Amino acid sequence: MSSFGRTILAAVVAAALFGYIYFVETKKDPPAANSGPDAPKREKVFAGLDKTKVTSLSLKKPGGEMIHAEKTGENWALVSPLETAADEAAIGTILDALVGLETEDVVNESVTDFSTFGLAEPKVSVSVVAEGAAKPFEMDLGDSVPASFGLFARVPGKPRVFTVSSTLENTLVKSAFDLRDRSVLQVKKDDIQWLEAVDKGKVAFRIGRGVEGDDEWKIEKPLATRAARWTVDSFLGLIENLRMETIVTEKATPRDLSAYGLGSAARRVVVGLPGDRTTTLELGKKTDDSKYYVREAATSLVATIPTALVDDLDKGLRNLRATRLLDVAAYEITAFDVTGSGVTRSFTKSTSQGKDGAETVVWKATAPVKDATQEKTSDALFAIGGLDAAEFVDAPKALSLYGLDAPALRVTLRFEGEKKEDWFEVAIKDEAGYARRRDDAAILKLDKAKTEALIKSFTELGS
Repeated sequence: MSSFGRTILAAVVAAALFGYIYFVETKKDPPAANSGPDAPKREKVFAGLDKTKVTSLSLKKPGGEMIHAEKTGENWALVSPLETAADEAAIGTILDALVGLETEDVVNESVTDFSTFGLAEPKVSVSVVAEGAAKPFEMDLGDSVPASFGLFARVPGKPRVFTVSSTLENTLVKSAFDLRDRSVLQVKKDDIQWLEAVDKGKVAFRIGRGVEGDDEWKIEKPLATRAARWTVDSFLGLIENLRMETIVTEKATPRDLSAYGLGSAARRVVVGLPGDRTTTLELGKKTDDSKYYVREAATSLVATIPTALVDDLDKGLRNLRATRLLDVAAYEITAFDVTGSGVTRSFTKSTSQGKDGAETVVWKATAPVKDATQEKTSDALFAIGGLDAAEFVDAPKALSLYGLDAPALRVTLRFEGEKKEDWFEVAIKDEAGYARRRDDAAILKLDKAKTEALIKSFTELGS
């Protein structure tokens, strides 16, 4: 940079600093004589505001636009500019900010011209009504403080102007869309009993929750097979947390639905809820900005969503099925049986406390088989979850083709509480391992070496 350029830059910086001093510092009241340890401290803007007692919140923008929300019981709803459920987390964020809001600096105690600070027509005016309060809690938010990270603010009806943190602008300057409940489906994943994905009139897959004692998710269509616990949980989380990114129209006509790929042409996700209730999500065409048109089938509101849910639906069955031999937690297992070469050996977990107070786990065996150590048993049990299917045989033929007419190993597992016992069988045939498991129509093709290692780890227990 030339010396001339540096001179110009320095002049600009100096001008900005001078502007701040003139605009803010010269408008402050003279400092109190006791400026020091006894100087006035920060004050709560809304002293006495109790979030739990708030019954309404209003945000007024320039031009008279008003967003008004009211609380009935435990639920928040927007009543202006439209009537709909509110996003309770978003309302809560605003109230938390107001409860903790403090003045950062007092600019002037007796202002007559509020336009100087952007407070004649504020960015936003806040009004909060709370039970037990004699009047609403109110505040106007004005311009940014030059060369600072603050905003000018005032309490209506009072001549004092003070500053607050600039982060408050992002919290308070909201649209009605920001504060409405943007859930596409009003469901909680723990309430979902079953889910069916339908594409072009054909069921792509259906998953269902097991009965009590066997409450793992299962794939029911296009075949009966195991579902991957954590993958299903993640998929149902996408359903529960599906949020509108934009609203295309509140009242779609049949012509609109056709244009967006909704209505009869839509891809569908049907969700089964308690009491034989269902709700249906329709997924339409992709938008120009790579989102998707959606609606809840019982409404006329059309919105857009991001691609995550559609991406998972496109993966279909392969995304949801359990590739692990069994997805079990070793600590839940209380007993197991090992069958090989026509002989069954049973092991039951037993714990004892040593003189030093440490707990020791031993797997007690039925005589004449020896007890098994915790270390070797844990290795064998962990090996179950470490064996993944390389392929699935979804329409298996005779079991003899896979060596499963006479499996090399069968393990039956029993668990704490009322959880149903589980089992699997494995065999070696030619250059591969094969397995089948409870409630699964498919046969799993496995890595041969890993299958042999699993067989060995169980057959050596108690030897």
